[in-house]
Amino acid sequence: MPTLRVDSALIPAVNAPITIDALLSAVEPVLGQGGRIVTALRINGVDEPAFREPDILTRSLVDVDEIDLETTPVAVLASCALEDALRYLPALGDEARDVASQLRRPDAAQHQPALAGLADNLALLAALVHTADMWARHAGLAGGDWLGDDVAAVERVAEVLETSARAGDWVSAADALEYDLTAALEAWQVRLAEGQVQVRALVPVPSA
Repeated sequence: MPTLRVDSALIPAVNAPITIDALLSAVEPVLGQGGRIVTALRINGVDEPAFREPDILTRSLVDVDEIDLETTPVAVLASCALEDALRYLPALGDEARDVASQLRRPDAAQHQPALAGLADNLALLAALVHTADMWARHAGLAGGDWLGDDVAAVERVAEVLETSARAGDWVSAADALEYDLTAALEAWQVRLAEGQVQVRALVPVPSA
């Protein structure tokens, strides 16, 4: 039968043939009860970073295969995602001020592509927070509204920017970036920092 180790601990009685998908489907519900999830997989000593992809999931294991799974507490994943978001927020505020400064210049229209770049970065921030929220809920933390009010505030700024850009009103666009967006990002940062405190309380203490 295949050899299965989870965090270096040998798991007996794995019958072959079995697919990676079936193996994970059997193991992860048990891990989930302890607030953990598989975050790395090796087959015969070879890392499979894309082990959630169909071509890996459908792979059939045989008796001689050795599978190593590494797990991470979901609270740690939530905390890491929040840390990334909190590091990213001040940089986004600086970027908003920089784009606003560009839009106040006589050649403001030439700097319109910078708005698209800022929009992409805001989307990345929202994705990070969404990921943190998902892991936090898995860890047992009730929803902290990390996405609702703050995303709505950012979306309102985006609507102003779209209207201003269509009208060529770069002064209004700059004002929305410099004042409204930065204020929304600062409020979001406060909310996420509070959430980080809650999430860290759920992170398991390493055993001695």
